[in-house]
Order: sequence, then structure tokens, then C-alpha cells
Amino acid sequence: MSDNKINKKREKDQRRQDRKKQKKRSKQIQLARTYSIYLIAIALIGYGLYSVVSGPQIGPMGSTHEHIDFLVYINGEALDLNQSRYAMNSGYGHIHGGEGDILHLHAINIPLNWFMDSLDLSITAESINVHGIEYSSDDDGVFLIFVNGENVIDPEYMMMDEDKILIYYGSASDDDIATALSLVPNRAEEVNAMPNKGD
Repeated sequence: MSDNKINKKREKDQRRQDRKKQKKRSKQIQLARTYSIYLIAIALIGYGLYSVVSGPQIGPMGSTHEHIDFLVYINGEALDLNQSRYAMNSGYGHIHGGEGDILHLHAINIPLNWFMDSLDLSITAESINVHGIEYSSDDDGVFLIFVNGENVIDPEYMMMDEDKILIYYGSASDDDIATALSLVPNRAEEVNAMPNKGD
């Protein structure tokens, strides 16, 4: 066999081997992509299931229509919840624009801390975070949660129709706390009596 024929045969074999390697590499890349998609899908489904199981079991939208009298009181002043930044942040439970003293609940089993998170006013048993400024019980004041005049420790309290809720940070003086409690509005019952329940 001449050198020319041998070289052509080698080149042909080399091209065949290159095509095989390229096909194998393409299959490996496709397989890696497929596995990546499966892994991402499994991770997303797992995260979704974890959220459902571990998060609050809020009922479906429209499962109730309740109202809560509500006040956030920081250092002797009511927080102005009439601002647009607080209005209609969730369909499950929200504040209407210009009515920062009434919570409208449209789903059952809404925990207080979940609702506060929706307003960007996160609470724990010891503190409230007002847009990045944390107020917690210390030498300067106390953080307290009141429901219907009773101090509750549980920020995951499930809100109920016509509750009166006070989120308080300030002086530990009984008189100051009593003043704040007296400022909690008394409108939920009135709103519930309206024909459209205040929407």
C-alpha cells in the first residue's frame, strides 16, 4: 500500500474517531443538561413542599372576611399606617389606603407575624423591625404585643375577627401602656355591620 493510501486511511479513521468523540461529548452534555433540569425541578418542588409544611397554614383566599382593630405604637406615637406603602400588600390580609387602623382578613389562619412581615414591620416575641430600625426590650423601653388588652408572647398568634391588637414599644410605665391601649381603635365591629363589610 502506498504512503498516500495509508495517510488517507489514517485521516479517514481519525475523522471517524473524532465524530464518535463529538457524538459522545454531545450526548454527555445533553445528559448533564437533562439531569440539571431534573435536579432544579426536584429542588423547586421540595422547597415548595417544605414551605407548605413549615409555613403558616393560611386558608384559601376568600375563606373569610374579618376585621381587626390595629395600632402600632412606637415611643409615644402611633405609626402612620395610612401611607400607601402599607396599603393592599396582600390579598390574604391587608390595610386599605387611608384606613391604617383596620386590618381586612380575606383568609383564615393568618398569623400576626406573617401579616406584619407583609407590611415590612417584622416582629418577634422580643422586637419589632420598622423598615430596618429594630426596637427591642432594653434599658430604653419594652416591646409588647397586646390582643384584646392582654399581653401575649406569641407573635404567631392567629388573628380573629374583631380582635383589638396593639404592637407596643416604649416606656415600661403602666400609665404609658394604658394610654396606648386606650388608643387602639374601635371600628372593626362597625365595619363588619356595613352591607359590604368595608370590602
